[in-house]
Amino acid sequence: MEALPQIRAVHRALDVLEFLAANGPSELHRLHKGTGLSKSTLRRLLATLMERRFIRLGLSDGLYRSNIAASDSSHAEMVVRIGELVEAAKPHMLALTRETEWPVDLHIYATGRMRILESTYGQSPFPSSNMLKPDTELSVFAAATGLAYLAALSEKQLIALIDTLKGEKSASLERFGLTAPLLINDLINIRSAGFATRRQSRTGLGDRNAIAVALYDGRQPIGALAISWKRQLMNASAFAALHLDRLKQAAGAISASLSGEDEAGRPAPDVYAWDYS
Repeated sequence: MEALPQIRAVHRALDVLEFLAANGPSELHRLHKGTGLSKSTLRRLLATLMERRFIRLGLSDGLYRSNIAASDSSHAEMVVRIGELVEAAKPHMLALTRETEWPVDLHIYATGRMRILESTYGQSPFPSSNMLKPDTELSVFAAATGLAYLAALSEKQLIALIDTLKGEKSASLERFGLTAPLLINDLINIRSAGFATRRQSRTGLGDRNAIAVALYDGRQPIGALAISWKRQLMNASAFAALHLDRLKQAAGAISASLSGEDEAGRPAPDVYAWDYS
């Protein structure tokens, strides 16, 4: 008889996981309506599931997300990969915001875009009313994180990515008036500086800028970590002088926790030998 309550708890936890897998990010009330479980029961289940890292709670939007995929999911690998990345990154993101006071953003490269996974803008004393929410997708050729990611690719990987997006008017290089040689020149400068910033769009630069560095799983770039600030306060070089070292340390720690490796195994920038002169 003692096993019955435990079995019921397992079934309820599975109900929560299945709901999140099928319906995506959800707040407590939506979980309550969708599963039929009381909010007090849900709070206990959610706390346990978060402790075991089956789910996570968004820093910026307060929504629960699954770190595991349903058995029939066509994106199972990506769901698990994202869950691992966010769990690895969150403590370093929070520490970085405590140290710098500015919002820190975590983006992953997915299907030709940079996808926002998490942000600490809610924990920063300097948030912005127009900060983008998790799951928003940004241009890989314009976002600071996208340019940091591109700068970490090999030439072969970069050209393949450009070719893949060539037919997408809203996502291609041509949207920004760029060619492959021009982009590569930008990326060489980014690698030399050690960080990327946002590309100016036709509508202007906006009131914020960001510096970003790549994140790795082993030797493979997978996304980027960024700190944003109010543009009018200082230029990118001045901001980087204050905070780039901390940003690189956080990104390095996140990458190391994903792969169990340090930066020594990654190819040096000159291995890529980009030369379009």
